[in-house]
Amino acid sequence: MLDDGRLLPDRGSRPKAPPSFAHLVDLQLIESETGTLGVADAATHIGFPVLRAYFLTGVPNGKGRGGHAHKTMRQCFICLRGQVTIVVSKGAESLQFRLTGYSKALVVDTGCWRDLYDFSSDALLLVLASQPYTERDYIRDHAEFLEWELAESEASVPFIDLARQDSDLQSAVTDAMHEVIRSGVYIGGPQVAEFEAQFAQYCGASHAVGVGNGLEALALALAGWGVGPGDEVIVPAHTFIATALAVDQVGAVPVLVDVEVDTGLMDPALVEAAITPLTRAVIPVHLYGQPADIDAIRKAIGGRDIKILEDAAQAHGAFYRSRRCGALGDASAFSFYPTKNLGALGDGGAVITDDPVLADAVRRLANYGGLRKYEHEVIGGNSRLDPIQAAVLSAKLPWLDRMNARRAELAGLYLANLAGLHGLALPKTHAYARPVWHVFAVRCHGRRDELFRFLAERNINANIHYPAAIHQQACYAGRWPGQSFPVAEMWARDVLSLPLDAAHTNAEILAVIEAVTDFLSLPAGA
Repeated sequence: MLDDGRLLPDRGSRPKAPPSFAHLVDLQLIESETGTLGVADAATHIGFPVLRAYFLTGVPNGKGRGGHAHKTMRQCFICLRGQVTIVVSKGAESLQFRLTGYSKALVVDTGCWRDLYDFSSDALLLVLASQPYTERDYIRDHAEFLEWELAESEASVPFIDLARQDSDLQSAVTDAMHEVIRSGVYIGGPQVAEFEAQFAQYCGASHAVGVGNGLEALALALAGWGVGPGDEVIVPAHTFIATALAVDQVGAVPVLVDVEVDTGLMDPALVEAAITPLTRAVIPVHLYGQPADIDAIRKAIGGRDIKILEDAAQAHGAFYRSRRCGALGDASAFSFYPTKNLGALGDGGAVITDDPVLADAVRRLANYGGLRKYEHEVIGGNSRLDPIQAAVLSAKLPWLDRMNARRAELAGLYLANLAGLHGLALPKTHAYARPVWHVFAVRCHGRRDELFRFLAERNINANIHYPAAIHQQACYAGRWPGQSFPVAEMWARDVLSLPLDAAHTNAEILAVIEAVTDFLSLPAGA
């Protein structure tokens, strides 16, 4: 090993690039006539929030420390005085570092074995850890560590694993939450206002109103327009049920239209025929992160006084032509459920609009019917985005485009490697769209459930969005007698969502591709 952490080359081979599981970082040193100030910032230098600190000193000559691994804990080593050697290994690779001063820190990722030895007599080693001490996180036997590593490498491919976050993003989120705790403001306040302004600007709109969840965002926008009993609202037959429930919540009638065969999006060709004198709004859904054709829907409306409410719960950052989803219609509703492309640590939602009258109406309705305490102008309720969630979303928003780009990269792997397979229909993207791939939804005609079980046997977790069309749900039994929505029923019968998240590795996606390819090579029922 080389003292700067590079791998020694194997005999007859060239040096490999250093792996990322352990690396040195330069700390900030501020020199002055009164001494040296050393800075190790969690976000800039360490890469994780520090929840525990301890130090090692007085290690006898010839003795070592470490000799263990951590399953989930990250560590940062700073040699404040003297010198120490640290060897970190993961898989078949090992790195050796000689820490000789406090200008550099060694950051070690999760799942690594470490050995510390050759301490100088005056060594003082500070260790910063990402979590409090728990013996369950330790592996103290090297053979057991190797077995654990093997099991981890053979672990299942998750559909989504919210615990897998970039360490810098995790630090930013933790810092944001601590800021709210320190502020003492836990309802409303500057964090909510700041996120609303940031997200409205991101979408290209004038106003954002944070609310409790995506369903309430839809219902509040409708209510803000005065949509209610006696009115009709057009919604697609293939979507998450919240789209239709929001219409029922305000007392209006959901009118279903079928969806496009290739995309599952609202079919604009069917909208005009569904319009009646009672129609007050249309809710196109940007399903799976694919933008619906807003221009075609607006053309179908044809100048009538009918609002367009985008259901953008799965389309954070998606582009329709040159504009982001969320600023295309008269208003839009977003969800920040944790699994969304921009997800909170709990429920959250927002209404986006350029209309200040609607924005004020939504604020009143969501805040007990008033804008000021104890002044209730209308009958309202309680649906507010809390400051903790707003701060988390503000911390994550600068990462959204990067995470969406990663999703697109992985979607490209699927599209390139699954193209042309008999029995599998891949998602289609309209020329006007730049999707954000919230879900990679394929269709496997007649064999969807078989494929789902086959993937499970390969330890691959898939999902189904959605196993029943709106009119097939028990709560809507008998609501649309004599009407047929065959394309929505086809999607419900055939659709399967393959794993795709910004945290997935290329190897995981390639494993899914291999499994799907293997399945389709088998005869039906095999």
